[in-house]
Amino acid sequence: MVGELERYATFIWQEIKRDLIYRIQTNDHRVARKLKKRKKAKLVLWGLNAPIWVFQIKYSSPRRAIIGLGNITGEDVEKTAYTGIFVSYTLPYMDTQNVGEVNETK
Repeated sequence: MVGELERYATFIWQEIKRDLIYRIQTNDHRVARKLKKRKKAKLVLWGLNAPIWVFQIKYSSPRRAIIGLGNITGEDVEKTAYTGIFVSYTLPYMDTQNVGEVNETK
């Protein structure tokens, strides 16, 4: 039986309506690492026993925030059933090479 592939979720929402500050919540360590490198993104919450990070970031408009989330995750952004919350799903990184494998050419 084939199960569903695990995927990570990254959410974005406006902290206060009509304010330019947004929150990005993710459980993907690659997205969290990208956001930690940005000077304008501030880490405001992280999980101790669970992989969760919440960042605060400023965008000039809601449209730019959605585009920015797509650029960070590299995937499409979808609207959720909740008003004003958008999500982008990413798949875990799958490497096909074994650790320590060396390709020899003669």
